[in-house]
Amino acid sequence: MTHRRLISSLMCLGIATPALPVLANNSPIEEVLVTARKRAESLQEVPMAVSAFSSSQLETAQVDDITDLQRMTPNVTLNETSGLVAGAVQVFIRGIGNDPGFDQGVGIYLDDIYLNRTTGALLKSYDIERIEVLKGPQGNLYGRNTIGGAVKYVTRKPGDELMGDVKASYGAFGAAELSGSVSGPISSDAGLYGSAGFLRSERDALQRNRSNGEGYWDEDVTALRGSLLWRMKEGHELTLAADIMQDNSAARLPERLAVDAATLAGIDFVISGANNFFGPGTGLVNSANDTSFNRRDVVNTEFGDGFDDYEIETTTLAATYQWDINDTWSFKSVTARRTMDNTQVFDFDGTDQQFITTLRPVESEDFSQEFQFNYSSETLSGVIGAYYLDGKQDYNNITEQYERLRAVQTHRKEDFYDRQEVESKSVYGSLDWDFASDWQLSTGLRFTKDSKAIEQRSTIDQRFFALALIQGFPPSAIVAIAPGQEATVETSPAFAGWATPFTRSFTTSNDINPKASESWHELSPTVKLSHFVSEDTLVYGGVASGFKAGGFQNQGGLVTEFDPETVMAYTLGVKTTMLSGRLQMNAELFYNDYQDKQFAITVLNGASLDQSVDNVGEMTTEGGELEMRFSATDSWLLGLNVGYLNSTVKSYKTQDSAGNDVDIAPFTEIGFSSEWNAQLNSQYVVDIRDYGTLTAAADVSWRTSSYTNSPIDKRDAFADVQQQEEHHIVNASVAFETQDRKWRVAVEGKNLEDKRVLTNSYVVGPFVSGGYNSPRTWAVSLSYSY
Repeated sequence: MTHRRLISSLMCLGIATPALPVLANNSPIEEVLVTARKRAESLQEVPMAVSAFSSSQLETAQVDDITDLQRMTPNVTLNETSGLVAGAVQVFIRGIGNDPGFDQGVGIYLDDIYLNRTTGALLKSYDIERIEVLKGPQGNLYGRNTIGGAVKYVTRKPGDELMGDVKASYGAFGAAELSGSVSGPISSDAGLYGSAGFLRSERDALQRNRSNGEGYWDEDVTALRGSLLWRMKEGHELTLAADIMQDNSAARLPERLAVDAATLAGIDFVISGANNFFGPGTGLVNSANDTSFNRRDVVNTEFGDGFDDYEIETTTLAATYQWDINDTWSFKSVTARRTMDNTQVFDFDGTDQQFITTLRPVESEDFSQEFQFNYSSETLSGVIGAYYLDGKQDYNNITEQYERLRAVQTHRKEDFYDRQEVESKSVYGSLDWDFASDWQLSTGLRFTKDSKAIEQRSTIDQRFFALALIQGFPPSAIVAIAPGQEATVETSPAFAGWATPFTRSFTTSNDINPKASESWHELSPTVKLSHFVSEDTLVYGGVASGFKAGGFQNQGGLVTEFDPETVMAYTLGVKTTMLSGRLQMNAELFYNDYQDKQFAITVLNGASLDQSVDNVGEMTTEGGELEMRFSATDSWLLGLNVGYLNSTVKSYKTQDSAGNDVDIAPFTEIGFSSEWNAQLNSQYVVDIRDYGTLTAAADVSWRTSSYTNSPIDKRDAFADVQQQEEHHIVNASVAFETQDRKWRVAVEGKNLEDKRVLTNSYVVGPFVSGGYNSPRTWAVSLSYSY
């Protein structure tokens, strides 16, 4: 893509929408209230970078699930980890984020409930009041491990007024969705109120398996949400909530990006060479390893039975009690339990040949409890809280490594008991002091203690093949012999002897039982100073610290510990409203200094596929963000978001092949960190006399190139193929709403230029796999509200 094409798209977006006549008479800019500091405030009064979107804004912007937020706010990357783990969400804010299977760098919240697992966190946008995106460490106010920021879904709460809505849509690839919600009083005399929401979504497959024609990456999701509010007496409220999601979709398969052909050629010589030298049938296989590539959305796997077992089921139950003690003090308790059943399926080679597969049923249970005392007076506002999390996750892995991968042997590892536990305890406090009419000093402190334990019980079955030497070849040129063909090989004139002390294949079995436990603790302070230069302009600056616990990695049955990660985040920002409320502009500069930064790399160790974690030593990210909304007329609203990010790995200490300590920081880049990203959006409303309003909306988002894996060694031959190209994506919609605002019909289009870019990638052995963004889609929807 050239910059000329981008400029052309921006100009078309800015010029086309105001070509309609100016007839509507709407308020200039919608005010959004947020709870970023655990109390309701106007977005413009919060001295931190917060992007907030109301339900109407989300609908106009075609936000279907959490990944669509990526284009809504600068320096945020959101995608499904489809290059390796289907159904898990990956969030990066200002270069720091979530690696599958590890503590989250960005916390995802459903109301006040921290979602401890990235799998099952691909939240759909339904029954939503608003979504908030908070940037930087949030440890003084939010649950756990929000070292890089937080994404908070705020659902609709029941109230005194009976209201409801239903929406049906149909679109590209047979996509059909039905959603609805209802809320209101059950018994006003008893103080009972309730709400319920549902979503049912289906879509045909976007991927096709080349070997058998089966479809993958379809959608089959059912979600239910409900809450019951009891106003027991004056100042006392109890809310019971439930959220259930069942995803029976066909998994989104990784697509092959690259392959180490030289390595596969060497393996192929070992596993099939005997057929050429000692006669047909003496080798392990008869065909060469597949090094071909598929077309986009055409995948290839032989593990269809495994992918048929893919599923995600989550259930979240929560009880929230609020007590207004007096005019200045209030108390809040949030108790939650979240369970998940998930079957993860892996086929890493991208062909219908057998290299390595894993079937991983997972059961997890997370219990959390949070207590808060909130204080508010004329000059002081504060929060004192305590947070507790107890999480358990049980696996039952079966990993098969075949001769095409191991050459001289096969491995079968079964983790018949694999439990990982985490216990997090923390106390925190925050105080905002208005020491002058236009000055505020905010201080915060958090103490966190995280404890983790891991215990695994596994069996490993290994089959070793007889290895023969060949006449006229050096001793290093060995070939593996098919079991039962050893005697035939010995009679061949090309046979030069055995490379191993045995002349028959054999199988061994052994048990491993690694276990470990450890605790980490940290004190995290925060200081911020803010000043209202005028009634409509806020400037602020501060420093905040964040902490993410260490953990364990299991490499070939040996459990080792990695260290916690800490960050000092420095910010300087301004929020202003001008032109009689028609122009709203928020900007922030930031500098993050990370110590012992954690990086996760997928590696093949012995009989298992593990994630290796390194603490790189030191890394910094710096940059700036601008978010602007401009009401050009009462009918025309423009928005502009711009982000700049510079990430630098300053120290990355590791060992070379000889065991020497080296610093590879000069050759290391982090992923998911485009240097520049921007979005221009436009919304124009036309009043069609007595019938209703017509709203035309469009947006174009742009990103410079970035790596889709992290970390990346720029010297690696696979570095270039794991790069997302510079690109822009255009979305647009037209909606008609009746004058009474009850009926709405819309025609929507996303990724109108059908731009396909890599979103994430992984290296497993000699294979590189990845996932791409969604293709061009369209939809027609009809909704009714009352």
